[in-house]
Amino acid sequence: MIELLSFHTLKGGNYPDTPFAVAVEVLVTGIVATLATDFWLLLLQPITGLPPASWGLVGRWVAWMPRGVLVHRRITATAPVYGERAIGWGFHYAVGIVYAVLYLTVVRLGLGSGPTLISAVVFAVALLVVPWFIMQPALGLGFMAARAPRPGATRAISISSHVVFGIGLYLGALAASAVV
Repeated sequence: MIELLSFHTLKGGNYPDTPFAVAVEVLVTGIVATLATDFWLLLLQPITGLPPASWGLVGRWVAWMPRGVLVHRRITATAPVYGERAIGWGFHYAVGIVYAVLYLTVVRLGLGSGPTLISAVVFAVALLVVPWFIMQPALGLGFMAARAPRPGATRAISISSHVVFGIGLYLGALAASAVV
C-alpha cells in the first residue's frame, strides 16, 4: 500500500517495446481511467442531486464543429444532431485515450520514469484547464461553469472526477503492465 502512495513507478524503465504493446497499454490505460470516472459520476449522482453528464450535449457540440460553430450561447438551445449521444460517448472515451497517451508520454519521455499514483493524479487535476476554460465556456456554461445552475457543485464534481480519472490512469497502467 505504501508503494501506491509513493513515487514508486510501474515497470521501472521496462517500457513496452512494440507498437502493438504500446497501443494495448494506451487503450487499456485510457479506457480504465474513463470507466473509473464514469462509475464515480454514477455514484455521485444521488449524493449531489445533479443530473448525469449529458454526453449527448457534448456530441452535439462536437457535431457542430465541422459546421464552423465552436461556441454556443447555450448548447441546449442548439438544434439537436442525429446520433449526438453516440458521438458524445465516443468523444468522451477518445479524449480519455488521448489523455492516456499524453500522460504516458510525459512520464516516460519527460520524466524518465513509469506511471505513479501521484503523477497520474497531478496530471489529471492539471487537465481541469480543458473543461473549465475550453469545454464549459464553449457549451455556454461560462468559465469554470460560472453559469451552471450550481457552479460550486459543478466545480467540485469536476475536481473529484479528475482525481478519480488520475487514479484510473494509474490503475489502468497497472492493468496494462500485467497484459503487455
